[in-house]
Amino acid sequence: MTSLSFKPRVPVFDANVKVGDAHDELSPCPDRAGLLAEMDTHNIQRAVIYHALADKTSPVDANRALKDWLGDEGRLYSQWAALPTRRSLEQLGELHAQGRVSSVRLAGLDIVKFPFRPWSYDPLLSWLSQEGIPLWLALPEMDAHELVSTLQAYPDLETVLVGAHYMHALWVQPLMKALPRAHLELSRFEPIGQLEDLLDEFGASRFVFGSWYWRLAMGPMLFYLHHVGLSDDDLALVCEGNLVRILGEQAND
Repeated sequence: MTSLSFKPRVPVFDANVKVGDAHDELSPCPDRAGLLAEMDTHNIQRAVIYHALADKTSPVDANRALKDWLGDEGRLYSQWAALPTRRSLEQLGELHAQGRVSSVRLAGLDIVKFPFRPWSYDPLLSWLSQEGIPLWLALPEMDAHELVSTLQAYPDLETVLVGAHYMHALWVQPLMKALPRAHLELSRFEPIGQLEDLLDEFGASRFVFGSWYWRLAMGPMLFYLHHVGLSDDDLALVCEGNLVRILGEQAND
């Protein structure tokens, strides 16, 4: 009888995990030990984590709360949330001076309704570009034209586009052509056959596995990636290698 169990055949580094309670929703995962146990269930070795308060509350508060989730086991990598405000930029600068910033996530655009344009985001985007720090952006919160035209003004900025879904099926391909330093995170990308087409066109180096746990379950997309015809080498890039390259030295330690 064929086993119903699944185990990934390559090392896995999750690019997109939400931790902690939101202001209006409790997490099913209460603490770092619970998260590590969930990762072990799915044979996920490492994860990039951000705090749920970043989505709808405050990037500064989210970053303060995130510190409680960090340990010295080398499995959880902090992702600090940001908006182009004085307090947020000062906090990021302090964390960077401590050598603790390997990636940044744009906080709650659907809440603050702040146009994603160079005139409003230049202090943050210019700093990230100069420091070589990659930026995560949640596609469900973005205006497509603002996203492309603004990121094109910062051609050295490496980005990871999170949460593409059926609603984005028509514009993911031209978006990736327009933004050669953008990578697609795959937690919600389920249009039948389209991932295979994108992999054929752009190659495995433009994609990263992310689960978006606890918003979504940790395992389904990982299982799916093992059944889209990727070679072991390309699967290893999507599940770990590309993210290690994007994060740089800290992920290679």
